[in-house]
Amino acid sequence: MEKPVPTHPVFQGSLVAPSLSGPQTNLLLAYLHRFDREQTKRAYWNDLTQFFGTDHVDLSLARQATFLHVNEHIAQMERANMKASTIKRRIAAIRGFYDWLVALELIERNPASKQLLRRVRSARQQDRTIFFLTAEQAAALVEAAGEAPGDTGVRDRALVLTLLHCVLRRSEAAAMDVEHIRPLGAHWILEIPQAKGGADQYVKMPEHVVEVIEDTKRHYGIATGALWRSLSNNGRGNRLSPHSIYRIVRRAAERAGLPEIGAHTLRHTGCTLAIEAGASLQQVQTHARHKNIETTMTYVHQRDRLRDSAADYIQLPSSSQPPST
Repeated sequence: MEKPVPTHPVFQGSLVAPSLSGPQTNLLLAYLHRFDREQTKRAYWNDLTQFFGTDHVDLSLARQATFLHVNEHIAQMERANMKASTIKRRIAAIRGFYDWLVALELIERNPASKQLLRRVRSARQQDRTIFFLTAEQAAALVEAAGEAPGDTGVRDRALVLTLLHCVLRRSEAAAMDVEHIRPLGAHWILEIPQAKGGADQYVKMPEHVVEVIEDTKRHYGIATGALWRSLSNNGRGNRLSPHSIYRIVRRAAERAGLPEIGAHTLRHTGCTLAIEAGASLQQVQTHARHKNIETTMTYVHQRDRLRDSAADYIQLPSSSQPPST
């Protein structure tokens, strides 16, 4: 019989929680411990420091904010022509921070409560404009990625193919390890341990993409750990950051003569090309890991709106015809 593993009370020793009411305590740092994704932490850190105007917020400062301050901050963002989605994320960060303080019983009311804030006008989900590449443009981008200077072309081509076919967010691509690619029955899958929609997700990987990745591993001698690595002199061997992946896609687009795009354009492109080729909404929703089917429907709304528009029925007499006398 195995011996039970000894456990120790977590309320002893160094794990005693510090006071959150002192002026030395930065509540922002304490609040961000709630989140496990680094991208979420960075976004909320930026939102909250922009609202408070400082990166050190103690309880005294937090208590000074009222719904008037929040509404004025919203008005300032609107005057700066910030996107409605950015403003709503900022509000969500502020509201979440104060919900946390209420839960800790450090304050009584949330100054960012929905009932107290001004309305943020935004476009309907189905009216959003989503930029994507045609199949020909996507093929040109893949070719241009493979023509990157130095010894980065093999890596960049494989990266762009993976982003397109697996419709990954750049943070998900940056976190890829060799061990995340594995067979499942007769298919290949990419495990995504931490993603925007939750933990332990996976997507199917086409065999030809897996073959390209295997060639990439052999080319750079990668056997384990991070799949996408820096090849620069300063950071050689380090895992590529999400921003580095953005730059790789942008530079490949420049070489291909395409408009300025980022990695997320490839996610839009993969979803759109799948729908155009006959994939169902449910298939695209599952592959893209959209939480709501309405997000997937955006691609269909845009296609249908442009494919058969009233604009196509508006006809004027040809200017080349002489006026009747």
